[in-house]
Parts: sequence; C-alpha cells; structure tokens
Amino acid sequence: MLDVRKLIMLEAVMAEGSIAAAARRLQYTRSAVSQQITALEAEAGTPLIDRTGNRITLTPAGRALVKHAERILVELRSAEATLAGAGTQITGLLRVGIPFREGPHIMSRALTEMRRRFPDMEIRLAAISDEDGPEAVRRDQLDMAIVSRYGNAREPDRAGLREWTLGHDPLRLCVPPGHPLAVAPGCAMTQLADEAWVMCPATSLGRLVRSMCIAAGFQPRVGATVHDIGTAISLVGIGWGITIAPELTPAGTPTPIARLPIEGIDTIRYSVLIVRDGEHLQPRMAAAISAVRSVSAELRPDRR
Repeated sequence: MLDVRKLIMLEAVMAEGSIAAAARRLQYTRSAVSQQITALEAEAGTPLIDRTGNRITLTPAGRALVKHAERILVELRSAEATLAGAGTQITGLLRVGIPFREGPHIMSRALTEMRRRFPDMEIRLAAISDEDGPEAVRRDQLDMAIVSRYGNAREPDRAGLREWTLGHDPLRLCVPPGHPLAVAPGCAMTQLADEAWVMCPATSLGRLVRSMCIAAGFQPRVGATVHDIGTAISLVGIGWGITIAPELTPAGTPTPIARLPIEGIDTIRYSVLIVRDGEHLQPRMAAAISAVRSVSAELRPDRR
C-alpha cells in the first residue's frame, strides 16, 4: 500500500516545482524528500518525476497519482475533523488572507464577528492578491482566504479546495466631487477617453478596466498607478483622476466619492470564501466559516 506521507511529498514537489522548495514547505531536508520520492517510485513501479531541465515536472503517472493523493488528503482532513468533535472549545490560530483595502466591508464585519464569538481564537491576517489567495490556502500557508472575482463567481475547479460565494456588487465609475459626471445618472465608456485614470495594472480588476477602455476605442490616459483599488479611490477623492471599482469597496477617505453606473457594463464582483476541502468540518474552521457566512447573509442587498 502506498505511504500517504510520500504522496504528500509528491504533491508538494508538483506544487513547488522543485524538491528543495517542497522540502522547505514541508520542513524536511532536501535529501529526505528526494529519498522518499525515490522510494515512492519504487513502490509504484514507474517514474513519477521528470528530472531533466532546471525545473522538475511530474510524469503522466505522477500527475495521475497526485490527483488521487489530493482526494485522499480531503478524506483524511474530514476524518480528523470528525475526531476533533463538535463540542471542542474554539481556540487556536486562524490564518486569514484578505486583499487589504480592496474588499467590501463584509470582510472587516466578518472578522469582527469571529472575534466577538470566539475571543480565545487568535486571528492572523495576511495581505494577499485575488490571484494568489487560493493557492496559498491549498498549500496550507493560510487557513482561509476571502478574494474577489470578476464576472464569474467560480473558477475552474481547484483540487482540494471548497468555496462559498459571500456576496456580490457591480462595477461603478468613481469620480471626484465637482467632476461634471458627479451628478449624472450614468455614463458611457466612450465619454471617458480624455480623462486621467488612476489604474491598478497588476490586479485582475486593473486588467479588466484596461480592456474595457480598449473595447470603447481608446487607451486610458494614466495619471497614476497604484497597487490596490482602495488607494485608487482615495486618489480619485483628491482629484487625481477617475477609476472603476466595485460599488462596495471602501473609499478609505472622508471625501465623498460619486459612483455611477456605466452603460453596457454589467460585470459583477463576487466575494468568495476559500478553505481546504475536508478542513471545513473541523470545529475551529466550521465556526469561522459560520461566522463569515452569517455576516454575509445579513449584508446581502435582498435582506435590506
């Protein structure tokens, strides 16, 4: 019978792209991981790793085995959660990844609710990007992540993860007070060709906004580039330019921001909670998920 610990090492090698990186993640020596992978290949009776080139890749047999390993790990986490028992006191460390200054107020409300319900739980926050969050959870670098997705609540299935959609809000044009469009009921993208834009080019939203401008027939005239949409909105408030952001993204500035719909743009931002499949049954994780989801239910527009 195949050794589960060796399967875990094989999965880590595939995820990290090298034996050395897998060893660092698992807190083993490089030689220990290499020896265990060699032993696993002997047990399987076929090569599992292609060691040619600078980056290690898995053979077809290795990739197929990892798929089985991921399902096995989900079942093991579920079994551990069952043994933990629902009556366990909710304590311990919870590592939560969020895109700081980007998410709707559901994030801060949900984390505050967790602190209220479980004062003995330590919550450690980490700044993540929407793109990196799911992988950080899958690699056990985080226990859960709350990320934003645009246009579709679900991505292609990621093995070993479980997701819940917490809420959604539309994209809006953000302009400073006193701007000619500030009192308009809406606008068209074609009206914005001559505007100065505050952009977040490294984010999925920034790439989406650029593509919207190009589709409207112009390249955005960039007045400033920033790393997150919260900062972009703050700069809009002091007159640096305009931007497009989800309606519920906090402004981060006392200056009122005018937000208006854009004709023909119906893209939705979804807020998504991500955890490892199987671990969602552990008392600590189940309690945290329940707190986050209960806050999201209270804040949904259809509940107001």
